Amino acid sequence: MVCRNLDDLYELFVLGTLDGGDGREIAEHVSRGCPNCIYQLREATLTLYLLAQTAKPARLKPKQKSHLLHGLKKK
Repeated sequence: MVCRNLDDLYELFVLGTLDGGDGREIAEHVSRGCPNCIYQLREATLTLYLLAQTAKPARLKPKQKSHLLHGLKKK
């Protein structure tokens, strides 16, 4: 795995939205201690955290909230 090929995937990996193959490859690569990828994942995590802080809180209707929570329990 070449690290520079991962530049567009760090945020998706942190969010858990990569399909099994890409996500598994990145996890295995990082577990071998690649300092560049570990740094990039930390940066991606910080970026996503800061973006989340700018979002307005969602006001869900009770039925929407129940549906969302039910979907989260499946994962």
